[in-house]
Amino acid sequence: MKREELERINAEMEAAGAALTRASKRARLLAARTRTEFVVVRDGKLVREIPSLEGLDDGMIEDSISLATD
Repeated sequence: MKREELERINAEMEAAGAALTRASKRARLLAARTRTEFVVVRDGKLVREIPSLEGLDDGMIEDSISLATD
């Protein structure tokens, strides 16, 4: 691979963690709004929970509203 291609791939991989975090927050918010289960891994075990809107920060809710209206 050429150096430029490796640098592009590295940049994409560095951004992947943040993208996964954003996707997880959106999924948790959607689960809270629709009262559906959200599955997470805790201590190596799958755990099903129904998140509440009170447990989510206001910034996350505002971000999702602005994304929905864009």
